[in-house]
Amino acid sequence: MDTNFLLLPPHLNFIAIEGVIGVGKSSLCQLLAEAWEARLVLEEVDENPFLPKFYEERKAFAFQTQLWFLLNRYRQFSEAGVQQDLFHRITLSDYLFAKDRIFANINLDDDELRLYNLVAGTLEAQTPLPDLVVYLQASSETLLRRIARRGRPYEFNIDPAYVGLLSEAYNHFFFHYDRTPLLVINTDEIDFENDPGDLKEIAEQIALAPPGVTYYRPLRSRDKAAIKDRQTSGKEPREDPRT
Repeated sequence: MDTNFLLLPPHLNFIAIEGVIGVGKSSLCQLLAEAWEARLVLEEVDENPFLPKFYEERKAFAFQTQLWFLLNRYRQFSEAGVQQDLFHRITLSDYLFAKDRIFANINLDDDELRLYNLVAGTLEAQTPLPDLVVYLQASSETLLRRIARRGRPYEFNIDPAYVGLLSEAYNHFFFHYDRTPLLVINTDEIDFENDPGDLKEIAEQIALAPPGVTYYRPLRSRDKAAIKDRQTSGKEPREDPRT
């Protein structure tokens, strides 16, 4: 257990980290799991045989891709049990089971969606809810930059418009989400993968998250915005670009 991090309170045993593709949810899960000695449940994205085909022909392979993810997520949750065990009090997952419907609503036609909902409704009723959901929010520009940086071959053909559509759908989903406590963190101006201070700041917000919905904009992001506002208003001199 990293003593530089706040201990999680006893009521936080199962935490789901969520966000659009490329936002860094898996990386954050892994870093926090190491700090808190937690068990990890990571989505097996690379194992989906339909995903590369989906990014090439979304319509043709949407249903196969979606059904594979749904059934595999259910299998993972069933095997992990997301219950306390002798070695791990905390479980961290890089997805919320219910978020699967975001992709289904975007990518499936009406007939496919009706069939999907029959299966998803049955499985969803058998999966546990997390004690806290953390939604990592970022602009489409930030997401595309991070996707390009990680360089997964099957994402080379990803449509920027699709990323924008996903971002809007995620924001809509979590704006109306009320099944568990929710912490929304803007990640545009932070780098928790390379900056220990940013990682610690996020960990503290998770440990201190109150019931209900909390929106958090990291300090560095707020400082940058304040400086920009002052410069725009003329109350603070701009830096000379020649220096």
